[in-house]
Amino acid sequence: MKTIVATAALPALLAIAAAIWAPAVGTGQQGLSIGVDADPAGNTATSLGPIDPCVRIDKGDSFDVDLFVTNVDDLFAWEIYFSFDGDVVNVTDRDVKLFQAANANSDVFDASESLPSGGGLYRLGAADIAQPPSPDSGSGVLARLTLEAVGAGLSPATVTTLDVNNDGKIDLGPQLSSTRGQPVGDADGDGFFDGPFFNAQIAVGRDCPSGPAPTAAPTLTVPAPSPTEGSTPTVTPTVIPTSTAETASPTPGSTASPGPQPSSTPSAEDDGTDWTSGGFIVAYVVIGGMAALLLGGGAFLATTRRRGP
Repeated sequence: MKTIVATAALPALLAIAAAIWAPAVGTGQQGLSIGVDADPAGNTATSLGPIDPCVRIDKGDSFDVDLFVTNVDDLFAWEIYFSFDGDVVNVTDRDVKLFQAANANSDVFDASESLPSGGGLYRLGAADIAQPPSPDSGSGVLARLTLEAVGAGLSPATVTTLDVNNDGKIDLGPQLSSTRGQPVGDADGDGFFDGPFFNAQIAVGRDCPSGPAPTAAPTLTVPAPSPTEGSTPTVTPTVIPTSTAETASPTPGSTASPGPQPSSTPSAEDDGTDWTSGGFIVAYVVIGGMAALLLGGGAFLATTRRRGP
């Protein structure tokens, strides 16, 4: 009898597994946005103060900026590429256990790149792997970055998309995922968050620029090198802003200035990952879901055996 019951449970487990592996369909959410707040004053893990599009600091200063989300529903995991000018600021620390860690049952897994980073592009990501699931809804701070001002100038502080193979299509960029493995805020079905984005600037040893700025996320493209014979080509990403969105509340920041470089070599002291490929969010949802199924199935079979004659 116990063998029949255990076998009958397998189709149900396989059906759930098939649902997890099936292609995810994006969902839209009213008022959803992500962006950078150049001055975190007034922000908490689950609430936002005024969104500042620019902050003025002095060379040598260490300061924080916030990556925020507004009006999200059922957030399970996320990934964001943060663009900056490595000649002006470096990323020295991060904290992703804020908005997602607010629920009592949260267990936030940090999937960000290692630090420090001075190359101009830094990937952050996290997932709340609590069992049972503890998804988050509302507005708050996804991550707080600590930066160091290393040179005078004006640096972008932006959420960025990347066209790695220069074919006009996004290859890497911001992703939000629900507990069902569905992309959140992805109406066009490309797997990436559509916007709106609110970006910022950091002024080191100079005043912030005046006037409103575009809210569109810049796209980094890698121009094809033209090496001379016997030389080793170097690749420098160029920032090409996408279409400008209309200024809205919160007050948007500006797009990135040209010239960010790939992320620097990670420090061995940092506990982040060194993964540079995209799609972490979907992969983690699928793998995590399958692991939960296997654990749950094993527990079911063990219970069935204990209850058998």
